[in-house]
Amino acid sequence: MKRSLGIRTQLIAAVLILTFAAIGFIGVLSVSIVQNHAITGRVQEASRVASLIRVSLEELFLQSSTGRAHFSGLDIKERSMRLMRIASVGALRVNDAKGEVLFTYGLLPGGGERAASGELSRLIFFDDGIKISSVGESGWFKGPGRFLYVEIGPKPGTKKQFSAAFTLSLRDIASDLASMRSFIIIFGIADSIIIIALGFYFLSAIVMSPIRRLEGTATKIAEGDLALRAVVENDDEIGRLAGRFNTMADRLGAEINRLERLNVELHDTQAELLRAGALAAVGSLAAGLAHEIGNPLGAVSGYVDILGKGITDKDEEAEIIERAGKELGRMDRILREFLDIARPTKDEQEEFDINALVEETAIMFGHHSRGRNVTINLDLNKEPLPVIIDEGRLRQVFTNLLLNAADAMEGSGEVIVESRLVTALNGLRRYSVDAGLEQRVRKGDADKRPVQRRRTTEAVAVTFIDKGCGIKAEDTGRVFEPFFTTKEPGSGTGLGLFVSASMIKAFGGSIEVKSELGKGSSFTVIIPYKAGGFSA
Repeated sequence: MKRSLGIRTQLIAAVLILTFAAIGFIGVLSVSIVQNHAITGRVQEASRVASLIRVSLEELFLQSSTGRAHFSGLDIKERSMRLMRIASVGALRVNDAKGEVLFTYGLLPGGGERAASGELSRLIFFDDGIKISSVGESGWFKGPGRFLYVEIGPKPGTKKQFSAAFTLSLRDIASDLASMRSFIIIFGIADSIIIIALGFYFLSAIVMSPIRRLEGTATKIAEGDLALRAVVENDDEIGRLAGRFNTMADRLGAEINRLERLNVELHDTQAELLRAGALAAVGSLAAGLAHEIGNPLGAVSGYVDILGKGITDKDEEAEIIERAGKELGRMDRILREFLDIARPTKDEQEEFDINALVEETAIMFGHHSRGRNVTINLDLNKEPLPVIIDEGRLRQVFTNLLLNAADAMEGSGEVIVESRLVTALNGLRRYSVDAGLEQRVRKGDADKRPVQRRRTTEAVAVTFIDKGCGIKAEDTGRVFEPFFTTKEPGSGTGLGLFVSASMIKAFGGSIEVKSELGKGSSFTVIIPYKAGGFSA
């Protein structure tokens, strides 16, 4: 999970952003309004000064009908200087009707100076022959501009006698606006500090402390303290959340108690089922044993009855005794196989190469009366396959599987024995030779689905393949049941595969069967692999 900032930090940051945005918006709006009002007032002042200068100059020019005969440059200069002192203008220029300069003081835009400065000029007022422009860059941070440039012309409808121009400084307005901007910035910083301090305190007291207590309670409940409950102090959203949390904890505790009771009942029921299953297994074995022993026991009883009557000659008696001995041997064999089931042992486990055991078993089986006409082809793993198991019992299992294969082929044919290192899936009986692919196959479904996050272990698989008569599909699931056999009556007891499966299971392995009627069968013995090779 991606780690993010705490709720308190996020809330304070959000409030700060909103505060700066609000103060900034109000500050910009306030400065803009004050600046506009100040410029408007200065424009009105400049308009009044322009009217005063025009009236004063008109009076001077009207004293002579020739426009220049009765006053000199000294008169213009004196009157202009007096007007500058009265109006507090920065620079002044007076021209006659032809445009010739009669008086000038200071630098004014025009005459090349404006072009040289490169400053912007914006017309902001024009009325009654008076034109006012703002010179210099303006804006929220730059101010209203440097000065106002005022041009005085004749009133509309009158003859031009003169023209004048002057400047009016805006520095005092710019200074006031700069102070106002500084005040707004300082106010915003101070306001933010106050918000952070108060927000930190109130959020900690009202929100964070209850949430942390609730978090601590949840942590302790998760650790097993189911009796702990959150303390509810306030009747607000967090208090109601704590109440709902306590209700959830109560229900969770009750559910856990119920599950614990069900778990105890389940264990008891499971024990009963195990006992019932054990009794059923014992009953099934007893019934099968009674059935298997009943036939030879009945025959022996009949033979004894005949001998007791004394109606036979010596040859017949010898034949009856021989037959009775065979039946007793059959009962002895059944009882021994039954005892092998009841006493699977791991006491003689040892480490050995299973390939070597397969080769030895194949050689020994070749000398068996039922294996003389059977060809065994070995396809063993190239590398040794070490296992830890009872070698004698595993040889017994392999021999029994070879005998079954020979019987299925009626005493002659080819048996292929393969050994491989495979990947076995824990909890499943399926395995795959390719360790990179783990698949689970549904019973009766050809669809294969990948098994995710399932632990795997290595195992050794030894497969016995014959081309015999095969097994019916409905019987493949029963071949490991006790006393079940597909052989002719008297040819098998039905305990061989059951004993073999019991032995392999006792050592942590399993036996699987695949068969098709008329095409043959394959039995695979899966045994845990000893990782790391042979011990030194």
